[in-house]
Amino acid sequence: MQSNISLPESPPQLKRALTEETMEKNRERAKLYYLNNREKVLAKMKTNYAKKRQRQVEEHCEKYRDFLVNYFHIDPIISLPTQEALPEQETMGNDPLKLSFILN
Repeated sequence: MQSNISLPESPPQLKRALTEETMEKNRERAKLYYLNNREKVLAKMKTNYAKKRQRQVEEHCEKYRDFLVNYFHIDPIISLPTQEALPEQETMGNDPLKLSFILN
């Protein structure tokens, strides 16, 4: 038989402040761990950095996606000029940026 007695909720725990001595012990322990596991620690840091960076890039793209789609939208009714619409002098090789003009 189980009793339906509910325990009173405990008040929220306050975060206890660490003493200088405890903080120094933690620093020494962390340094020792780093010295013994340097490659593992650096690999984990690199992967965490890469994941965070990728997430930031995705969030940035998502944030500005609608703006970019609306800003750079080209109306399909207005057509872009084609090669036939260009003046004949550019197609004849008189363009100073073309290789045939430079070599002659």
